[in-house]
Amino acid sequence: MSTPMSTPLKDGYQTGLPYPAYFHRELTPGWLAATVTALGHRTPPLSGPYTWCELGCGPGLTTLIAAAGNPAGTFYGVDFDAAAIAHARALAAESGLSNAHFLQMSFAELVEADGNPLPLLDFVVLHGVLSWISAANRQAVMRIIEGRLKPGGIACLAYMSQPGSAPMMAMQRVLQRSAELAGVAPGLDSGLSLLRGLRDGGAGQFAVVPELGRQLDQVVRHTPGYLAHEFLGEHWEPLHVADMLKAAGSAGCSFLGSATPLENIDAVSLPGGTQAAIGAIADTALRETAKDIARNQTLRRDIYQRGPQPLSLAEHRAVIEAQRMRALPGAPPQGALRFDTRIGPVDGPAEMFSPLLQALADGEAKRFGDLLQLPAYRNGRGGLLNQACQMLYWAGHLHPCAGTTPDPTTAQALNRVILRAVANGGDYPALAAPAIASGIPADRDMLLAAQAWLNPASASEDAASGEAAARMTRFMREALPAWQRLGVLPQVP
Repeated sequence: MSTPMSTPLKDGYQTGLPYPAYFHRELTPGWLAATVTALGHRTPPLSGPYTWCELGCGPGLTTLIAAAGNPAGTFYGVDFDAAAIAHARALAAESGLSNAHFLQMSFAELVEADGNPLPLLDFVVLHGVLSWISAANRQAVMRIIEGRLKPGGIACLAYMSQPGSAPMMAMQRVLQRSAELAGVAPGLDSGLSLLRGLRDGGAGQFAVVPELGRQLDQVVRHTPGYLAHEFLGEHWEPLHVADMLKAAGSAGCSFLGSATPLENIDAVSLPGGTQAAIGAIADTALRETAKDIARNQTLRRDIYQRGPQPLSLAEHRAVIEAQRMRALPGAPPQGALRFDTRIGPVDGPAEMFSPLLQALADGEAKRFGDLLQLPAYRNGRGGLLNQACQMLYWAGHLHPCAGTTPDPTTAQALNRVILRAVANGGDYPALAAPAIASGIPADRDMLLAAQAWLNPASASEDAASGEAAARMTRFMREALPAWQRLGVLPQVP
């Protein structure tokens, strides 16, 4: 009989491998403010001082990018992992990012600390962590929200959800047990091999739940560090929205909607045959549960407010018309679009999207109120424009942006640090984009080309190789002009 090998756990949470750097646009203050406004509620103002905190920040990339693009805010990242916090602090110090602060504390320690190290907060956010921690730690998160979130403040809680993630529970146990038997990295390899063999051999669960095979394909593309944190904890659990609504309610928070804009539009996020039945449900918990069933939801990004602050119709129209947006690199210039959603492909007609895309094709920011003057959206068709904007936000073609663009110096300093780290083998998937007060995704080739463009004298010896030359050509054509408009890079190296 084999002897199980221990996996490094702290309070049931896997700590043996570092968690990779990720950026979640949905957690940034500008994205949340735009989404909450679209949902018809007042948000904390972003023009003056405000406070934002990410619980379970890992190595801090989301916190750092948010801070770099939002100099009016003060940003806090909290994680119990000493190495992750040290990494985040080092990046902040090297970038000269003075409005980002990192605390190495568990959620329980944060609740119990004398002289709470966090100020009162306008935003509390987290992504994924709730599904990986114990019930006691989930309760601690709610106590933090209850004790530190200001009246009118926004909480964004993202977590693996029922029913879409439920079929992965057996997969998680295979990976967890394999890691116990062989160690973390070898166990992940052997566990994934076993699961692929079962799928390819016609195992019943994969036959009954075809999406599980697609989920496995997604899982194997991730790094061991991600998989260890995602799947090897003792408390791994897809959560029910009704339970989360109850827990948030106990912390004084009310559900507003989703930070995934498409999910706030029933007409394009729910199967047509379910819309009437779901629309007739008055109870929020029951309605959201029915939506999760209709979408086979795997991940929720819930937005809550500490005391709802609905806007009047006149106020709502005024703040919507004042909102500004930009097209992002790679946005289609015009034409009909197809959106790949949880319920399958959704076709967007050219007459709905082309006027908006054409108006934004120059990369400059435009006011919603000005876009309403386009013939396609006049005469009471502002709702059509709003729906088009929300769908294009979700698809990554547009992004809301603040009224004024901050000085890009700090964001560019952070980006230089990130680019140097990538050139030295680091793995970062995004850069700060101050013109949208957020970040933009970037693949490794584009990041390496950007570093070579900024520092041609120190480029690696393969700078003249065919691969490097092709990479630079693509960067100059596809990325550089847009990145400069967004403040990601300076106008000259």
